[in-house]
Amino acid sequence: MRDADDFHPGDPAFLWYINPTDGEAPWEPEQRVTPSFDVIRHQARTLDRLGFYGALTTAREPIALIGDTTDLRFLIPCYPGVKPPVLMAEEAQVFDQYSGGRLIINQVNGADPVLRRYGQFTPKAERYRLSSEYWSKVKDLYLDDTDAYEGEFFSYDKRYKPAIPGPRQPGGLPIWGTGASPEGIEHAVDVLDVYLSFMSEPDALTALFDKVRTAAAERRRTLRFGVLASVIVRETEEEAWDRFEWQLTQTRPETVLATADRNLKSFGYPGLDDLTSDDPQVLARIEALRAGKLPDRSALEFAPNMAAGLTTWTAAEPPFDIAGKGTGTYFVGSAENVAKAMRKVGEQAGVDAWILSGWPLAREAEIAADLLIPLLKG
Repeated sequence: MRDADDFHPGDPAFLWYINPTDGEAPWEPEQRVTPSFDVIRHQARTLDRLGFYGALTTAREPIALIGDTTDLRFLIPCYPGVKPPVLMAEEAQVFDQYSGGRLIINQVNGADPVLRRYGQFTPKAERYRLSSEYWSKVKDLYLDDTDAYEGEFFSYDKRYKPAIPGPRQPGGLPIWGTGASPEGIEHAVDVLDVYLSFMSEPDALTALFDKVRTAAAERRRTLRFGVLASVIVRETEEEAWDRFEWQLTQTRPETVLATADRNLKSFGYPGLDDLTSDDPQVLARIEALRAGKLPDRSALEFAPNMAAGLTTWTAAEPPFDIAGKGTGTYFVGSAENVAKAMRKVGEQAGVDAWILSGWPLAREAEIAADLLIPLLKG
């Protein structure tokens, strides 16, 4: 069984994505493959064979993929409070019983519309307190605490049935997640083992990670740090950028605009008509979308070998990073230049884990494992 702490900045962990929404440019309906169990089984087998540390998944399918893998860890999103703490802990124990201890929780705070969909109506001002209580009790229960509990948000009786067989992960159930507001950072250093962020502008990313490190040190805690980004790596710069721009040519402006306004507002930003930015490149992206067009490469490439692009979560997040969250950031270029850019970010910000993606998922994972990741190891 792998230890959740078996990675460090000098040799970061590499994770990929598993998702049934796949294809050459899967944010565009015409470019998607038909979602199926075979699609995600192929992805899981490929990542396990290639030696990836783990995979960020949807919440629904991962336990069905255990039999197709031997070492791959599964980073599974969970909203605190949607399931009772006892049920969440028991499901985690069962997952580790069958997988040999390969579960990681991706703690997701969630936007109001999403949480209401799952029956969670806790006011935003109370949500972090709920989450801290929730994960504290889930961790205790995962490690076979049997006592009754009466808290602010949750209560349950003492355990009356035999414990679910092990193993239990050393140190307990690992929790990864994010939160950039002052309240979110306070919650993160209370709850998380690994702090995650989308790949934003490198200096901004470093400043955020340093702020979290300082807050954690004040609590006498040490967190690890992970970054989510997409990659297009090829033998040459030209090949990689041709691929990036080809995916844009396969995308209709209507597809992006269909959800852009809704997604902005769901995260508390103004709508597209009112959104603005002090960054000329970001403003150019916004103005292109207002005009019913997609931004061109000059508005998207914001640093050497880095650009704002589209991903399968474009349907839920503002596109082309027009809100400055880092969503959709790509590393693009030759393997040598992308490795140089990632190494620079990793050393500057202190990155312990990279959660990468590229489409189609299995094929791009093979390319990254062949060309890129060996240059970043050790």
